[in-house]
Amino acid sequence: MKIFDVMPDFATEDIKKTKKFSLIKANEILSWLELHEGIEKWIVIDDLDLHNELVLKHQIKTDQTVGLTKQDIETAEKMLLA
Repeated sequence: MKIFDVMPDFATEDIKKTKKFSLIKANEILSWLELHEGIEKWIVIDDLDLHNELVLKHQIKTDQTVGLTKQDIETAEKMLLA
């Protein structure tokens, strides 16, 4: 796997201390998308609840006790190829 880029980090000391990254992750994702115009298809693979309707439409929500499954990968492929 090749890493293309990383998202901006909006984590404050309070977020880091309480580990409530789910509260900012959607904003980080949307900010990255704004910086990279022309992205037509995208997915988010994460086990967190991301608190944003637009991001949720693009999310493959994994089970934190299982991790990424073959079904998750198949769903991601369908979303990106649709």
